[in-house]
Amino acid sequence: MKEDLRRKELAVFLKNRRKRLSPHEAGLPETGGRRRISGLRREEVAALSGISLPWYAALEQGRDIKVSDSVLDSLAHTLRLQHDERIHLYMLAERKVPLEAKAASPQMNVTNSELQLIVDQFNHYPAYVMDGKWNIAIWNQTAEELFGGFGQGKCDRNLIWLMFTDPVFSKRFIDWETSAGKIIAAFRTAFARHMEDPCLSEIIGDLGEVSSKFNLFWERYDVQGGYDNHFSLQHPDIGEIGLNSIMFHPNEREDRTLVLYTPVGAQDDGKLQHLHKRA
Repeated sequence: MKEDLRRKELAVFLKNRRKRLSPHEAGLPETGGRRRISGLRREEVAALSGISLPWYAALEQGRDIKVSDSVLDSLAHTLRLQHDERIHLYMLAERKVPLEAKAASPQMNVTNSELQLIVDQFNHYPAYVMDGKWNIAIWNQTAEELFGGFGQGKCDRNLIWLMFTDPVFSKRFIDWETSAGKIIAAFRTAFARHMEDPCLSEIIGDLGEVSSKFNLFWERYDVQGGYDNHFSLQHPDIGEIGLNSIMFHPNEREDRTLVLYTPVGAQDDGKLQHLHKRA
């Protein structure tokens, strides 16, 4: 089941990136004729990557074939994949991610109470901890004040559900379209690491039934490691505030993500201090 999911996801990703890339961007000569499809053809991707068309077609059909690192490198080069996209490609193909040397360190079991202490130490900097399903499990008072509170229902504390279904939370983001795109791109990257988890598929399926906007963002297939992290928010009491978010995995635990918001400038820092005093 896990392998079937990954092969299907790999097929969709390759098709998406092939159709995004124009012949000119891929370095192909202009033919002068009008093309019937947007993007590259399968045979063009295969030829540029130095692999056979039947073999590449099998990849896009989600068939059970093994992919070598050299083939993935060729496809990444042909499709002009960026750093995060290349990492995503390797993860989907279940190959060791290149250029990602992870230091071997012992795992430590960080409890929720310990994480709560850490989050509270940030004082006027909003901070929260998400679990592997992007549910906000722990937060400090400044974060609650900034985002308008977090509910207690099944979906009330899930960051993706909040962004697409909660009017209080979503309206805090001044440029909602851009902010939602960044969050979904980071979620898509996280999904690739844990797509065998049925709860994640349930979140995607259930949310897709109630939010057409979510479907549009999800079908764009953007991936991002979380470094494009600037957000502009509008709070009813302190007005506009610029923040940068930083994501940490405590002791390399990918089932817990600490998200910290820091002010862009001194004026933003003053507004956060005011918000903290209110909280």
